[in-house]
Amino acid sequence: MESQNDLNTNIRLTTIKIQEEHPELVKYINEIPRIFFKDEEEVNNKALKGYLDSLNMILETYSEEH
Repeated sequence: MESQNDLNTNIRLTTIKIQEEHPELVKYINEIPRIFFKDEEEVNNKALKGYLDSLNMILETYSEEH
């Protein structure tokens, strides 16, 4: 499983890619459910992975349609 730092880096890079290459998709980022926090506001890897998967799905779906 990816580390939390790796997941955060991939989320950041994917978000930048969306902003730079497909700015029309930025509005959909806000529609992705918020990351769930657990004890002490610690984000778990499963939530980060789910968020990253959602970002990648937006890109993949858009690429297939356009």
